[in-house]
Amino acid sequence: MNDPAKQPQGVGIPPMACPGIVWPAIPESPAADILALQYQLDRTQWWPAKTLLAAQLGQLEQLIRHAARTVPFYGERLKSLEDVKPGALTSEDLARIPILKRADVQAAGDDLLSHDIPGDHGAVRIVRTSGSTGRPITVRVTGATGLYGAALNLRYHLWHGRAFSARVCCIRNLAGVSAKLAENDEATGWAPGFRSGEMFYFDITRRVGEQLDWLADKDPDYLLTFPTNLKALLRQSHESGVKPQKLRQVATMSETLDPALRESCRVVWNAALSDSYSSEELGLIALQCPDHTHYHLQAESLFAEVLHEDGTPCGPGQTGRLVLTDLHNFATPLIRYEIGDYAEIGEACPCGRGLPVLNRITGRTRNMLTLPTGDKVWPSFPENRMMPIAPIRQFQIIQHDLRRVEARLVAARQLTDDEAGRLRIFLAGCLGHDFEIELVFVDEIARPAGGKYEDFISRVDL
Repeated sequence: MNDPAKQPQGVGIPPMACPGIVWPAIPESPAADILALQYQLDRTQWWPAKTLLAAQLGQLEQLIRHAARTVPFYGERLKSLEDVKPGALTSEDLARIPILKRADVQAAGDDLLSHDIPGDHGAVRIVRTSGSTGRPITVRVTGATGLYGAALNLRYHLWHGRAFSARVCCIRNLAGVSAKLAENDEATGWAPGFRSGEMFYFDITRRVGEQLDWLADKDPDYLLTFPTNLKALLRQSHESGVKPQKLRQVATMSETLDPALRESCRVVWNAALSDSYSSEELGLIALQCPDHTHYHLQAESLFAEVLHEDGTPCGPGQTGRLVLTDLHNFATPLIRYEIGDYAEIGEACPCGRGLPVLNRITGRTRNMLTLPTGDKVWPSFPENRMMPIAPIRQFQIIQHDLRRVEARLVAARQLTDDEAGRLRIFLAGCLGHDFEIELVFVDEIARPAGGKYEDFISRVDL
């Protein structure tokens, strides 16, 4: 007999379209569409990189043709491709299209909307970004883009062997349906295309102690939350001894992941950690490989470029700005859209998947420190070196100008003069320059409305 422990964890039964036929089930819509896409994704992930690129360029031709015909904003912008013959689009051709910045999206307004969205693409809905960059934008997406998002979400669960019958807790910013579910302590399903266990929501703006008590009470198999919130939960759990007992995995999202969190999660909760990279306007962008800690770009859904400041492509090991094209959004086409994040390109993955690799996502321009020389660097503030100096519970470093940095700190108690002095020396070392460092002690550093928290923010050149 087969060992049940070795059976695929994601096995489940989709919603049934034919009463009385319970196995194998004939799925009803939209589960049938999601599973049909997943069937393809399960094969295309193994395609060679060249085969994936050819398929992407074929889909890009369809999108570009639609945008040139039906979106006023792209009328002039895409004229440089009029000489490209059908079936002959190349990456070099695509690079001739000007990069779309967030300010362009804001300024274009309704001119970026298609006036002839194909009816078969499904219902159109509005998506608004949180505005964490200072430039919130509004785009429209379709039922088709939603199906791709659901199929990629299902891929994520399958990659990481999640059991669909399990209980999930989600701690994040809440709005609409999720806020109502949290208010009533009601659950919903969580595995696209399948009947699944319960998922409960909790507001990330609530105090960490309340979150931890709720988490221990719900005792889920999986937890979904932001990396900085996980860090606070792990610290509180380690100090209080309160923790969920059944937790198998933690999935993080929406913020840059501190690699040290993986080990902390294993030590404190004996749980594995997987990370994903997404945005509100584009959905899932990259998922952690099931066999490694780096990320696979979701090439079936988007075309990604990682570019130097001069616009030339980065190679493996190099970091550049991410420029993305949603292959299937025919409502608000985002073609060569500069999302505002930086990432490091990776080599082909030993797992055998042809999906492009990102070694890491390093964050946004506003998370880069500007030195007096004008050079920009990514600062790091290792907590395992900070905590022995002083009992800091939470911190946020803000660069106001080229000489002054403010360190906002939540401390367990008042620091001694010696601790404050050594903390300034530590921060100066992390910053790589002898800035004027002002220590400001506060009771709490609240999260912004979008829920995302940043350890470092630069206000230089913003």
